[in-house]
Amino acid sequence: MEDRMKLLHKKGTILLFVVVAITAISALGTGIYFMTTTATFSGLDANDQNRAYQLAVAGRDYALAKNLTATAGRDFTFTTGDKFRLVISGDNIASTGIVKEGTPYEAKRTITITKTGFSSQADISFPKDIASFASGVKESQAGFVNVDQVAAKIALGEFKTSQFGSVWYSGGATQGNCQNGKCDFGTGFRAYYIFKVERLSSAIPHGFTFAIFNGNNNSSASAGGDSEMPELLAYAGDSCLSRNPWTHACGGFLDATGKGINPPKMAVEFDGRQNSGSSDFCNSDFDANSNSRADGTRNHMAYTFWGSNADSTKCSSRENSLTYDDNRHGAGSGADPINATANDTSDTSDYFTGYSQSPRWGSEWLFNPSVPVPVYAFRIEVERHLSKNAGNKYEYTIKSWIKNDCSDIVCSNHANTSFDNTKLSYPITVPLDLPVLTRTIQLDQPSHDKFNTFLFGWTAAAGGASQEKVTLDKFQIYFIK
Repeated sequence: MEDRMKLLHKKGTILLFVVVAITAISALGTGIYFMTTTATFSGLDANDQNRAYQLAVAGRDYALAKNLTATAGRDFTFTTGDKFRLVISGDNIASTGIVKEGTPYEAKRTITITKTGFSSQADISFPKDIASFASGVKESQAGFVNVDQVAAKIALGEFKTSQFGSVWYSGGATQGNCQNGKCDFGTGFRAYYIFKVERLSSAIPHGFTFAIFNGNNNSSASAGGDSEMPELLAYAGDSCLSRNPWTHACGGFLDATGKGINPPKMAVEFDGRQNSGSSDFCNSDFDANSNSRADGTRNHMAYTFWGSNADSTKCSSRENSLTYDDNRHGAGSGADPINATANDTSDTSDYFTGYSQSPRWGSEWLFNPSVPVPVYAFRIEVERHLSKNAGNKYEYTIKSWIKNDCSDIVCSNHANTSFDNTKLSYPITVPLDLPVLTRTIQLDQPSHDKFNTFLFGWTAAAGGASQEKVTLDKFQIYFIK
């Protein structure tokens, strides 16, 4: 009996040890599990934090590369759901990378950078990109267009007579996804430049244009003009360099093809010489009619698009004659934008004389004989809508400002102000500085699609007696993003 009691006690002790051992092993296993799980989650959190940091870096680099404008918070989301959020204020950029947003495992990292001058940094400018304009010169005679790469200025005319030419941007700025001068039109752009006008004779010069044209059926090799018609300002016309005096056949084209600058296109013309006739541009099948632009009697700035493209404007001596109406006032059809008229009292939306409207500068403000060297600051904004309006068309709103308070080509009055800051919409102050010209045009689907990319630059022409020089300076353009 005593031996049996000892045996039972021994078995009980062993069972107790087994229970204790199992409990200990279970506790140890649970501890190992929690240690392993914690380590795993810590590893995942570290990876997410690193991903969030890399996203923040990507956001910062994207803001710098695309030269984005101010924003209180703009998200850029990837297909994985990861994103970076940009907050841009002045010269300061804050980029936050976000991983697994809205979950218990969300990770965020923010980095900031300050870049001096970022708040007013243009996408393309003369000081930075002047070489890309030098490679885009088209001229009927060498020296008519002079791109000074050292001073970062461009001169049109150079006091030559009976010549024409143009200069286009032909570079590849990443901010506008530009290739060979063709840039994304996107939702529009803002541009600014200073121009100075000089002339040698008492004859009033013809003037020049700031032009933009579609990249679908044009290139940086495109050119307008006509050796016999300086009033086309090298914006209209087929670019004919010379004509046979007997047959009037063209002996060669500046654009090598004779196509001219094809629509859709638009320009702001600065015109001082009156070509007031309203008849067709040809007196007959052979002779050009210099009085066919339907100009008003005063110096003016006006919006021009393209002509009527009607058979009545043709003459057999002009190979691509449909382009010859492209800067004629009032030309155009109901389906396409109509050029500004020469009515300086009622057509105030796209025809500015500096005489009938405010500001009142006088009828010869552009080529003012009482001012030795007139200097002007010019700004243009074009807003391109990507959705159709009620009429099933796409709207383009054009606004232009011009100021004559520059004492010289430096024009310090507008340097580093809201007027020359193309990165911001103007005006941004009160009271509002209203544009002198405002026009909204409508384009159908095919024309709108052709304008997915565009080229830009200046055109000019001089007649036999009108010797002029227009100097362009401080140019900058910003693509609205």
